[in-house]
Amino acid sequence: MLARAKLEQDGRLSVRQREKLRRAFAAAGNAFGWNATVASNGDWVVAASKDVLKLARKGTKFLEHDLADELALKRTEVLKIQEVATYVRELAEDPDATYATEITYVYTARDASKTLVTRTAMVTVNNPQDAISSAGVIEKSLPGRGKLAEQMIVEIRRKQDQLDAMRQTLPSFVESSRPLLSEVIANLH
Repeated sequence: MLARAKLEQDGRLSVRQREKLRRAFAAAGNAFGWNATVASNGDWVVAASKDVLKLARKGTKFLEHDLADELALKRTEVLKIQEVATYVRELAEDPDATYATEITYVYTARDASKTLVTRTAMVTVNNPQDAISSAGVIEKSLPGRGKLAEQMIVEIRRKQDQLDAMRQTLPSFVESSRPLLSEVIANLH
């Protein structure tokens, strides 16, 4: 994500971001055993850069899969909420239904900072009247929830585009980070 931040910030990281990158390099150095590599290999920054690039590429693959999964869920979110409302109505009509019944579903909302987030709602129905009322509330919320889900789909696609751009700049990001990487490796000894 720091590679994306650097791309968005015209090639510069803030002091905090640079320190975060330093800590990430130190963690990678411990995991890869760079302190042992230095003694046996004179070109240790190049070898460490390859390790960092490999980690960064794997990280982008994980992010890519996470975004794809999130996009798939968002595309079906409104349909699933409608299915929940239908289920709750059927529950109200079922003479053999047992109460109290908890119904859970997920939806897109805005948090206090105006960011789109996925929330989980849990509704407890205690009788057929509660079920009918709850189904009505869920159905009434569908248009608004659908608009927010569509906005989140647009946001996810934007993140996917950013990820694609970042993936292409990873080699240059790692290359530009070599001085910091060199400092981290020197401190591992």
